[in-house]
Amino acid sequence: MPETLAHNNDILVSPVFHRVYDQHTAIRILTNSIHRNRVSHAYLFWGPDGIGKKFTAKAFAQTVLCQNPEVRGCGICSVCQRIEKNIHPDVTIIRPMGKTRLISVDTIEEVIRTAQFRPYESQRRFIIFEDAERIGIPAQNHFLKTLEEPVSETTFILLSSNPGMILPTIRSRCQPIRFQRLRRETVSRIIAQIKGLPEERAHLLALLSQGQVSKGLDILDSDKRILIMELFKQLAEGRDPLLLTAEFEQFLAGIRKKIENEISKAENINKKELTPAEQNALQQMMNAEIEAQVVNEFESCLYLITCFLRDVLIYINTQRSDMLYFPEMVSEFSLWNQHQAERGLDFVQKVRSYLLRNISREKVVRDLFFVLSPKI
Repeated sequence: MPETLAHNNDILVSPVFHRVYDQHTAIRILTNSIHRNRVSHAYLFWGPDGIGKKFTAKAFAQTVLCQNPEVRGCGICSVCQRIEKNIHPDVTIIRPMGKTRLISVDTIEEVIRTAQFRPYESQRRFIIFEDAERIGIPAQNHFLKTLEEPVSETTFILLSSNPGMILPTIRSRCQPIRFQRLRRETVSRIIAQIKGLPEERAHLLALLSQGQVSKGLDILDSDKRILIMELFKQLAEGRDPLLLTAEFEQFLAGIRKKIENEISKAENINKKELTPAEQNALQQMMNAEIEAQVVNEFESCLYLITCFLRDVLIYINTQRSDMLYFPEMVSEFSLWNQHQAERGLDFVQKVRSYLLRNISREKVVRDLFFVLSPKI
């Protein structure tokens, strides 16, 4: 359920905040700051991706700037509608872009210049940074002076899933607001609405989502879940883990190729116009971004493997199928005993530590599949 229509110390929560799910503490802090006329010059909204940080930032701006004299944050006036559509001149969203996929010094300088002028039509301007951890270190140092000497009519909102990558001097000058993972019921309802899925399918994706709508949608739009089910079916049939390792590496290679193509298209840069040093720096940045995305895809596979093994343990101890991530696999669970499932879970944790030590992923995956096999 969305935020209930209720008062916080006799303060009515705005209608647009009612569309923010499961972030009661964040909404209370922001609502109180509005009604006490103490809107901060800078906020840090932090928490996992896909839980509503950007949506809340825009709802905050709508509530502050709304032109409805009776209901602030009405959601239907011209101001609220233009903020919703990202076309209001006093609400700017800054995103990482360009050849480095960072928020650059040039971008920060433009933000600083904008903040020096009065808002175009409102009493306050909002500048929202998506993925604020991707503000480059030189750009963060450049931005720091603006935070140290804030402009009264401008509020900066930094959105981050990894605030540790933001300089402590930046963080200390922002009011931090933590965002929580969404409830499964919330994720299920949102995914069902977005994708038009039946309740059971949406509920299953919500179980796998770890409280993040974006993760649930990612699983829905990928074939990783089917891949993991097929992996365990073939292990159950006694298939050679070495062959499965080779096939899994082919799967990851296909993912890498797709990511490489997408990033190359997104960059859209004529490398002939760059110096050799710039070409090398660009390639290093692209390689780092590609590797980060491949690692994220692999981590999603590891997570689904742990879900299967936990299902085995739950079913062994309860014989209940209503609590499972992979209810379709119940008939296979008897091939694994409790010791094998627990050993598999322990080894998945070791896989993560091995990869941090730069041990070959193919070797680690091979060892993992041998551990997971019930026939060995």
